[in-house]
Amino acid sequence: MTKFLTFCLCLFTILSFSQKMNGISVHGEKFKPEFENFKHFKTSNANWVSVQAFCFIKSDTSGVDFNRQNYWYSQTLKGITTYIRNAKKNKFKVFLKPHTISQFGNVWSGNFNCTKEKDWKKLETTYSTYILTLAKIAKKEKVEAMAIGVEIQNFFVKRKSFVLKLIKDIRKVYKGKLTYCANWDEYNQVKFWKELDFIGIDSYFTISNEKTPSVETCSKNLNPIKTALAKLAKKVNKKIVFTEFGFQSRDYTGYQPWNWEGNKKSFVNMTAQANSYQAVFETFWSESWFMGGFSWKWHLDYSKSGGYFDNSYTPQNKPAEKVIGNYYSMFS
Repeated sequence: MTKFLTFCLCLFTILSFSQKMNGISVHGEKFKPEFENFKHFKTSNANWVSVQAFCFIKSDTSGVDFNRQNYWYSQTLKGITTYIRNAKKNKFKVFLKPHTISQFGNVWSGNFNCTKEKDWKKLETTYSTYILTLAKIAKKEKVEAMAIGVEIQNFFVKRKSFVLKLIKDIRKVYKGKLTYCANWDEYNQVKFWKELDFIGIDSYFTISNEKTPSVETCSKNLNPIKTALAKLAKKVNKKIVFTEFGFQSRDYTGYQPWNWEGNKKSFVNMTAQANSYQAVFETFWSESWFMGGFSWKWHLDYSKSGGYFDNSYTPQNKPAEKVIGNYYSMFS
């Protein structure tokens, strides 16, 4: 009987830990990359990749535009489609992630605001065209999941009725899983989680103010965050995915991890990055309400990415890469 109970417990543990979205965020390129390099991502033990798509806002009256032919290859519809096809060719599931970039007045996309109703309407019309165009690509290429937006809280909070209609319109075209990628400090403002398939959070919570935090320190500081997220998951009856999570390989990486400019004057610190990643895995990956996450960010040119003199987000060719690979292997 004891052996049988032990076997059942082990089986339950394995099943509870399985089927996570072990993802990596693939960095887009200005010019067409060598897609053969997708094979190098296999060493991460990831089973999902997120492909980034972009639209742009020139002013508070412009609406959005997309598919720019004179910009980056990865931001054209052809480029997006080719990234998806090569990810699938290499047996990855795909998460299509539409980013909105404000290109005026140093305005972050989450704070973007229109002052006139006609400008809101223009934004809604052009944004719908953008998202539904991506939905058609997602349908054609058999993409497993896509987002309706990324970190555009002011827009989506103020125009909730538009968002609800947009979700319905997307579902008429695309039958895969839908989410929204809320900023780490925004998720409680989102009022339409129940209309989506899972909760998406770009997880850049501060988890330490130390130069080189220990795994234990980071885990302790993550516990209140875990409690809050578990409460949200239970409230709306949806699982949570970190649609982005990551740390720069620098001193104080656990403090405001969202601050991508933080590495300009910071010394390289591989231990801080690796410890921060390990704490996230130890805190969240075994939770039944937590469905996985996408490490930010990975470059196709593996041999020239990251390394011991690099203090950016990429974990490639750094100790953090082994941490990620080990945990993704455990929860595959």
